Amino acid sequence: MTPSGLPPRAAVVGVVTGLFLMAFFTLLWSGNTFAAWPVTVAWPIWAVFALLALGFVAQGVRLIRARKRFPAELSEADAQYRRTSGRAFGMIFGAEGLAIGIVVMILNATGHPGYVVPAIALIVGLHFYPMARVFQRTIDLYLATWTTVVGLAGIVALAAGAPLAQVTGFVAVGAALATTAYGLYIAREAGRLIRRSRPAA
Repeated sequence: MTPSGLPPRAAVVGVVTGLFLMAFFTLLWSGNTFAAWPVTVAWPIWAVFALLALGFVAQGVRLIRARKRFPAELSEADAQYRRTSGRAFGMIFGAEGLAIGIVVMILNATGHPGYVVPAIALIVGLHFYPMARVFQRTIDLYLATWTTVVGLAGIVALAAGAPLAQVTGFVAVGAALATTAYGLYIAREAGRLIRRSRPAA
């Protein structure tokens, strides 16, 4: 925290990035419903998530416009935290991407492409656990557990002979709900930052 009592501008940029990422992943996950269900079913579901994603982007733009009201300088403690957390985030994100690539390759090579969507959801869910430790956020634990359960449920359902389309749709919506919840959480934080940065009347 800076002497002004406001977080540094770099932290604000991190919040904006989070909003844009959640908008992107919400659209990405919910878009899988088109491969699972008829357009008449998938379209309204995707439209709801798309509106929420648009809201995340709009909140991010609002925070970008307010960024100059936040101090540019970083305290030594903030700088050290950002270096440490940035390295940890990069390692976790890289490991997640590598794991997804390897698992997708193995599933396709062994003739099990139907398991790709729930397997990715499982990996995404697991990656939230170390994120919770790095960023000291309890919500990451809830999202990790939810998304991991959704991915595991999809894998078990497919193994039990459930229809691929239904499982894919279930997992897609389940994962999109997780990214939406995260987006709402970050949007609330963005709103709090905007209010705090306004000059006193």
